[in-house]
Amino acid sequence: MKTPVLITADLTQENAQALAQFIKTISHDAIRQCVADDAQTFLVRDALDSLREALDVVGIDPQ
Repeated sequence: MKTPVLITADLTQENAQALAQFIKTISHDAIRQCVADDAQTFLVRDALDSLREALDVVGIDPQ
């Protein structure tokens, strides 16, 4: 298992809500268009899912 990286971000409530909504709605295809290959697509999706979970822990839930 790879060593996790801890990140911290100061977001306004509005920014956090917008980020949660973005993560909820971005499609696999949209991510794929922005990265080099399918493997990176899945890595980005996993990273976004981790961010979504962290937002959920602090009470930010996409609408």
